[in-house]
Amino acid sequence: MTRTTGAASAALTAVLAAALVTVAPLTTCDAQRTAPAAPQSRWRPAIRADAILDRDPGAQLGIGLALASAYNVRLGLDAGAGRVQRPGGWTSAGRIDILGRWLSDPFRQSRWGINAGGGIGERFEVGRKPTTVAIVTLGLEGPSDGAWVPGVEIGLGGGVRAGITFRRAPLRQR
Repeated sequence: MTRTTGAASAALTAVLAAALVTVAPLTTCDAQRTAPAAPQSRWRPAIRADAILDRDPGAQLGIGLALASAYNVRLGLDAGAGRVQRPGGWTSAGRIDILGRWLSDPFRQSRWGINAGGGIGERFEVGRKPTTVAIVTLGLEGPSDGAWVPGVEIGLGGGVRAGITFRRAPLRQR
C-alpha cells in the first residue's frame, strides 16, 4: 500500500483542486465535428462498483463527476462508501479520490477504448485514522448506448481495486 506524508498529500490535493478550477475548455478541431451539437455540460456524472482487496476484502459503491479538461483528458472527483471485512467483523469504509484519466479514443472511433489514470485518494474507516494513498488505474471502456459508457478498471491505491464503471458521455465522446 502506498502512503504519502500529510504535507505531501495536502500539497498534491491543493494542486489537483486548482487544476479542476482552472482547466482550459474542451475543444475539438472542426474536422472532427460532424454536426452542430446541443450545448452540453463539461461535467459528466459517473457511477461505479468496486472490490478493494487490501489485507482484508471490501466492496464499495461510488459516484463521481468528471470534467473534460482537454479532448483526451478527464479530471475527476469520486466518492465511495461500503464495507470492509476485518478480523473483528465487517465495518463501514469510504473514500474520496481526485483522479486524472487519459483516453486513447476520446471520440469513440472504435467500439473499445483504453484509459489510464492516476491521482490521490483519502481512505476512511470506522475506528481508524484516515489514510492518504496514491492511485494508478488502467481501464477499458466499451460500446455506448448513446448516453452511458460502460467500463472496467483495475488499479492500485489502498490495495488492489477492480471496478465496473458507467460514465455519462456525449454521443460521440467517451
